[in-house]
Amino acid sequence: MSYFTYHHSSYWFQLRVPVPLVPRYGRLLRINLQTQERPVAQYQSFQLAGQWLARFQAERSDPGQQYPLAIATNDVLVNPAVPPQPAPKPTDPVTPTLVGPGYADLYQAWKRIDPDRDSTILREMRSIADQMKSFCKKTPGQLQRVDVARFRDHLGNQRLARGTIAKKIGFISTLLQAGYDAGLVPSNVARGLRVPKGKIETLVRRSYSTSELERLMASSLYTSRYRPVGGGGEAAAWLPLIALATGARLEEIAQLRVEDLILDRQHGPLMRITDEGEGQQLKTESSRRIIPIHPQLIDAGLLRYADLVREARHDWLFPELVADHDGRRGANFGKWFQRYLRDTSGLGILDPAVVYHSFRHTFKTFCRAASIDEEVSDTLTGHAPTSIGRTYGEMPLSRLVPAIRSLVFPVAFPIIQD
Repeated sequence: MSYFTYHHSSYWFQLRVPVPLVPRYGRLLRINLQTQERPVAQYQSFQLAGQWLARFQAERSDPGQQYPLAIATNDVLVNPAVPPQPAPKPTDPVTPTLVGPGYADLYQAWKRIDPDRDSTILREMRSIADQMKSFCKKTPGQLQRVDVARFRDHLGNQRLARGTIAKKIGFISTLLQAGYDAGLVPSNVARGLRVPKGKIETLVRRSYSTSELERLMASSLYTSRYRPVGGGGEAAAWLPLIALATGARLEEIAQLRVEDLILDRQHGPLMRITDEGEGQQLKTESSRRIIPIHPQLIDAGLLRYADLVREARHDWLFPELVADHDGRRGANFGKWFQRYLRDTSGLGILDPAVVYHSFRHTFKTFCRAASIDEEVSDTLTGHAPTSIGRTYGEMPLSRLVPAIRSLVFPVAFPIIQD
């Protein structure tokens, strides 16, 4: 039997009375908790259950002891004047320590604030809460600031980046704040906890060098049509080239639909980055944009490939990509490419500062080499404006098209046969 139930627009505490004590209290105790919040009701019910169970055990152990009689009518306990507490005696049982709500209760309180949160954020919050729970054997209400500080230092000892540690502590603070606002914990002990600068600087990603790009173009992806399942078939060959020539993020390219390649009569071939289609999402509002397609991508056969996909009646431009549990079409590709990047049978690039995202850095480097205005390059890559003034109006395609065409890559793009 649950300790609480919902009835007549309010939660009620309920508890079965031991048979020997039924004549005194009735068969069932019930108290109106006067709340519609489930976590609050759960917390209050656990408190009352601990108090009443201790009282029942004390009365059954010492029937001669007289306790104030609670007002009970028809199995309903009505507003007891004083919370039941057994008289302290050496032979009385010890009342167990009340632990209060757990991390799951705080998680539900936080989730109710915004039920439409992205599944990735939900999963990350649960993971961080589990880490904190495993590290510190206390309930959220028992936490002290020093406990969260110890957890912060524990993360630092794992050589995590300062930003990663700050993010995790921020999640803990957010969770505790949601619990505090719901009345589940007495305070948010993590609020404002600072993360000191680490002794080891965060690894900074770098651009691909010319020799590394040459190694990519001479790889089996382009010389012998290597099309691994993990790489999403044709996506394995096209995603690196598109990333290099557009600066787009992995997920932005992976979620392209056939309709997102546009042949404009005035400006030529364009690539649309949007969240309008089913299953598409954007990182930020500034990510929504249109990128002119570089001539080298066209020469490599991107438009011919898109026509074949369209004729096959596929909606996705890269239909063989398999989405992960969060619906991200580029996640599994990213894992495969990381292996291919490091493997000596692949590209054999071992520098940890070089990853798939380095294509985005490389694009920005080429933009600077071509003397492209930073405002234009930020628009092409979907970076947020750095000033209020730049948030007004839109960047005309008449400036973006010549900017893309001015980019000169140090390597020739391979022609990908149909």
